[in-house]
Amino acid sequence: MEPAPDRIAVPVESPVSLRYELEPLSPEEIHDWDQLIQPFQWREVFHRQAWLNYIAAYHKAEIRYWAIREHGRTIGYFCGGVLQRGPFRILGSPLQGWYTNFMGPVATQGFSGTAFFRALDELAQLERLAIIEIEGHAISDEIALQFGYEPAVQLSYVVDLSREDPAIMHRRLHPKCRKAIRLAEQFGVRAEDTDDPAFAAELFDGYKEILRRKNVHPAFSVECPQLVFKFLKPADLLFAIQMRDPDGSITSTGLFPHDDHSVYFAFTGSRVAGWKHFPNDLMQWSAMEIAAQRGIRIYNMCGYGRFKSKFGGTLHEFKRWHKCYWRSAAWARKAYEFQYRQRLRLRGFFH
Repeated sequence: MEPAPDRIAVPVESPVSLRYELEPLSPEEIHDWDQLIQPFQWREVFHRQAWLNYIAAYHKAEIRYWAIREHGRTIGYFCGGVLQRGPFRILGSPLQGWYTNFMGPVATQGFSGTAFFRALDELAQLERLAIIEIEGHAISDEIALQFGYEPAVQLSYVVDLSREDPAIMHRRLHPKCRKAIRLAEQFGVRAEDTDDPAFAAELFDGYKEILRRKNVHPAFSVECPQLVFKFLKPADLLFAIQMRDPDGSITSTGLFPHDDHSVYFAFTGSRVAGWKHFPNDLMQWSAMEIAAQRGIRIYNMCGYGRFKSKFGGTLHEFKRWHKCYWRSAAWARKAYEFQYRQRLRLRGFFH
């Protein structure tokens, strides 16, 4: 039992009529999870059962599912993963390090963030959660701050894909990017969306080759892209793009999770010897073309920097929110983040 002095006080609000309850789903409802969330707004590939299976398998999280009810009426659904770290029980929807951009609730129009965050506080008390971390389109900055959540800002380029006229996308590219794509095509570099499971191991080897130049060790094992490929590719929720040189060798690889409206740049690997043929520029352009042809309208590049700035996107600011219900959990969270960064830095020098 956590000592009372370690508890962080939760702001008390005046009573309001609107109240949500988070009701755990039955096994039958969980079986139909993808169908249940289909009609609701803010649904992403990261809410889909295939992605949740990856989180459970790789990150060893217990996946939990709730209906959001108002007086017995279902107004949405909420899912997340629960981890036990020492004395701390943590709910992530999602957690940092899961390579998951958005989760949070999916709901109908008129969704009340205030009622939802109040229900989260009640869930934390009921299940003795020490930390909740959340990121999603339904999260209002004002309401999250009101309920004691702290933000971590993340920047990412978001590209508007045009399926009506690919030339529009092409004109938005930086001139140097257009030139690199043209040269790659002239060299005979070609893109493939592959179903070969060996793809994930090739990607990981290429990723290690890139990081080795910086004395940095990967933050994940080969099992991570393998599981993403295993669960998402059969569900048609993943582009697995590999670039081949004129001699047939694979020079660059990328995993791009997607649903019917958004695609994300998740993992990549590259062979340094092939950079002279500009495969990475062509891989990004190929992913954009494939997505646009499928009717996908948004490409989130999952980060920023000079390379990602070349593809016609707009820099967006996203926030991941966390709340520590115990003071000791807040201290532990800060210590873990520091140790994690140091461990990656040191491992890079010894591998």
